[in-house]
Amino acid sequence: MHRILNLTFSAIFLLTFFSVSCKKEAIPTRTEAVLGTICSVNAYEDASEDLYNELFDRLHKIENRFSPNIAESDISRVNMAAGEKSVAVHEDVFYVLQAAVRFAELSNGSFDPTIGPLVKLWGINTSNPKVPNEKEIEEAKALVNYKNLELIRGKDGTSSRVLLKKSGMALDLGGIAKGYAADELARILGEHKVKKAIINLGGNILAYGSKEDADWEIGIKNPMNLEGGVALSVSFKADNSVVTSGLYERYFIEEGILYHHILDPRSGKPARSGVLSSTIISPSSMQADALSTIAFLLGADAYMELNAAPAVFINSDTSIIASSSLRGHLKPQADEFSKIEFK
Repeated sequence: MHRILNLTFSAIFLLTFFSVSCKKEAIPTRTEAVLGTICSVNAYEDASEDLYNELFDRLHKIENRFSPNIAESDISRVNMAAGEKSVAVHEDVFYVLQAAVRFAELSNGSFDPTIGPLVKLWGINTSNPKVPNEKEIEEAKALVNYKNLELIRGKDGTSSRVLLKKSGMALDLGGIAKGYAADELARILGEHKVKKAIINLGGNILAYGSKEDADWEIGIKNPMNLEGGVALSVSFKADNSVVTSGLYERYFIEEGILYHHILDPRSGKPARSGVLSSTIISPSSMQADALSTIAFLLGADAYMELNAAPAVFINSDTSIIASSSLRGHLKPQADEFSKIEFK
């Protein structure tokens, strides 16, 4: 028997990442279930029904193009045609796939947009997860290789097609799509000259604009307490995204062993890097989204060698390691997180 937990959909998870210094606002926040999670936007004094309608319409369009669980999505159509033919995709999808390939190259394949066969095999995002046997894992691993993903730009410079070269391959952009969606919402907020807003896409936080009287202060979940709680907070003036990858997000327990959803393409299994959670702070939410996965897979030392965006690691030995550029921006919220090693 195994126990399934998915904190992405819980109120606990949504409240874990919060603007700890914000006063309660009279303007309501819009919250909807989209992108496979709970998404909310608070545009404070600039909030309006029309603005929220535009923002959430954009989220639903992104979901309809990116979700591998929607039969007519671009991603599903590419997956169904794997090994047979290329498929025309929307520019949204082509743009994110281009970025995903760059992150795959940066991480030497640790981040891989063709992780779909392993995601499906483990089923951790479903109601029926399982621990596959070694033969099943090796067969799925053989189908995961971003170098067998071909992005084809038309001669007119606009039409875009995607080809998965081997039958059975499958795209899964769960490690980057929410970040792209958050950046798109920020773009729309800018077009409407919104002064400040908080975007929360299932724990992917983007603080847009700045506050007149204080910095933004965003909480980072305590990964040692699966029921909730905040370990640290990170503060900044304006326009940053805070994205955390953690083993507590989606997982199941079988025979006393926790199997989380962050799969390592190299082993075909949940990553065992000694990291409980990795948090990235970046003006680009898409970058923060992908890099948080890469950081979790690589661990602190290897990630720091990439010279990428600032990061905070909470490790299984209770140590906390953070990028030196975050010195003065991190505040422990519990005694056990008072010692931070900056690198």
